[in-house]
Amino acid sequence: MVSQTANYVRHIDSENTPPVARPNAKPFRIRTGIQGASRRRRALVSGGAHHLRHALEHAKKRKGQTAPKHPLTPVRMDVPTSSRDVEMGDSTVSKSTASVSLPRRLARSEITEIPISTLQAVAPELVHTHIDYIREGLECLGPDMLRVLAGIKAEPVSNILPKELSIIVNDVSSDMPTHMFAVFSSRQPAPARRRVTLFPAHNLVFATHCANLPILPVSTPVLVECAGEEIKVPIVPLCIPAPEVFPQLSTFLYTKRIDHLLASLMPLPTPPQLYRDDPTTVMPLLTQFAQKITDTCAVEALLRHIAKVHGTWSNAMALGIADERLWCALDTAWEVLLTSLAISTGKPHLMMESV
Repeated sequence: MVSQTANYVRHIDSENTPPVARPNAKPFRIRTGIQGASRRRRALVSGGAHHLRHALEHAKKRKGQTAPKHPLTPVRMDVPTSSRDVEMGDSTVSKSTASVSLPRRLARSEITEIPISTLQAVAPELVHTHIDYIREGLECLGPDMLRVLAGIKAEPVSNILPKELSIIVNDVSSDMPTHMFAVFSSRQPAPARRRVTLFPAHNLVFATHCANLPILPVSTPVLVECAGEEIKVPIVPLCIPAPEVFPQLSTFLYTKRIDHLLASLMPLPTPPQLYRDDPTTVMPLLTQFAQKITDTCAVEALLRHIAKVHGTWSNAMALGIADERLWCALDTAWEVLLTSLAISTGKPHLMMESV
């Protein structure tokens, strides 16, 4: 087993900002701050053309468009490949094509309810609180929680995963992580040496979003007063299809920022209109943006970004996440990237034929 510890990025534009220690942070604010944070969030999203409610309306409209009565035919494209032949000191590049079959649209999770047992295991005092109310509060607290994760330091483990791990806390601006996810791939052959990456996490964030999350071991909340203190957290093995894009999905669950998620998945900044405006009115802009990506990226790069989006979708399906903004972001990225690939391969008509 090969393991490594992942460091979370606080914000897209502040990777090198040092963690800020706040020794006077209030204890366990996740639970005590749910009510006030929820009220603040409702005030923020109550108006304006670019606020959250418009993104949610957009996602619902797109959901209606992406649920046909009959399954859509997959999109098949021939993409160029190249190989280098070496003979007598000379090298030549031989070009060929490979057929790629991709789903026209990404299926959505049919799971809508979080099992009571999942929430009971991490926050029994919130079992009778509406799940949307808890999520609203967590959304306001999420950035501070993410900063705490960014400041966590842990020594990589080898060979056998222990039941718990000691970690150093360098930011005390919010609640401490409750668990350490040991993430590994479900697609890795059994005999192969398993690669495991460690991710600190807050149980309540995942318990309120992931219907398929395993029951987490009990973790007693710890109050840390000073940066640099050491605490212990239980390790939870987590098997998912694409561990390499788990940070993107995890960060989204803390921030609910569509723009940040798309920035981590797409080769160029995505125009906000593509996920805020009515899907029926943005097709010209979508095609224009797809052409811009085609002019910038080689086919190989496009396929890598497509793999990122598909991996994030696979992880969301495996964990049982049903979040409208997540699907809005993934739908937007998938439509743009497939259109770019169709343009790159000289077959833009494929996207129209499969609608």
